[in-house]
Amino acid sequence: MHTTRPESIIEVSVDSASGRRALGIMSMRQALDLPDLLRFTYTHPDPLKAAEGVVVSREELQTFLTCH
Repeated sequence: MHTTRPESIIEVSVDSASGRRALGIMSMRQALDLPDLLRFTYTHPDPLKAAEGVVVSREELQTFLTCH
C-alpha cells in the first residue's frame, strides 16, 4: 500500500560533525519551504520506510510531492 501524500508528515534533520539533530516535524510542503541547505535530511514520506530510518534528499522529497 502506498501511503505518501503531500500532507505526509516528515522529520527534518540537520547533519553536523556531532551527528544528526532533529530540526522539526512538518509536512512535505513546509519542509520544501525551508532554505535549500545540503545539511538537511528528510525522513522518507512513507511511514513504514521512515520507521526503518530511511532518509531522502531534498530532490527526492520534491519528486514525491510532484508525483503525488
